[in-house]
Amino acid sequence: MTIPGSVPPQLLSDWKSAEERLYPVVMVRPDLYERSIRMVRATADELAGCLDVGALVNAWGGAAEIVHRAATEAGFDLEGLDAGLIAGAAFSMKYRELAAATSRAERLQRIRTAAEAGEPWVRVEEIGSKETAGMVPWTWVEMHVPTGAGLRQTLEADPMTGAPLYSLEVVPLDPATGDRLPVPPDVVSVEEFNDSTEWMSAVEAKRGQIEGK
Repeated sequence: MTIPGSVPPQLLSDWKSAEERLYPVVMVRPDLYERSIRMVRATADELAGCLDVGALVNAWGGAAEIVHRAATEAGFDLEGLDAGLIAGAAFSMKYRELAAATSRAERLQRIRTAAEAGEPWVRVEEIGSKETAGMVPWTWVEMHVPTGAGLRQTLEADPMTGAPLYSLEVVPLDPATGDRLPVPPDVVSVEEFNDSTEWMSAVEAKRGQIEGK
């Protein structure tokens, strides 16, 4: 049974696998590569009526029909293309678009809630978790609500020693949305630490500077 708003892990894996299999195969044929890219985009556009991932999962049963309908409407020829891989890649693309939109909506809500409550900081992004930090990086970004100044903090394993490696980066964000703003190319704002106490002290010092304390 599918939980509303989620994609079964195996189905999500199948979509990603189709995408990974499609592009290397067609890259040896530039003509097929270009047609595949266009067909994936056309098929993803055909899924515009899927407003959440639950609807996307439900649409998968008619994937073959969706691909052929997209090809007909766009005037594309499917000859030489793998419609199954096209479908999987398109659904994978649409899933990322829906996930990104959902993530952004949640971020906007967190910012609004923090602003209304008078909170000085709000977490606007998180990738990974403390539990998996030894295997994959755990990164989160806290934004200063009044100014949009962001602190990007990362905990990961040193690739050479396996020991914990900590980093701190100051990033400019749009205070209304939390979207990343350009960093001047001559600004280097990443600090790395091997000691967690030094890292946390640096984070607190940056918070104080940003808050004007």
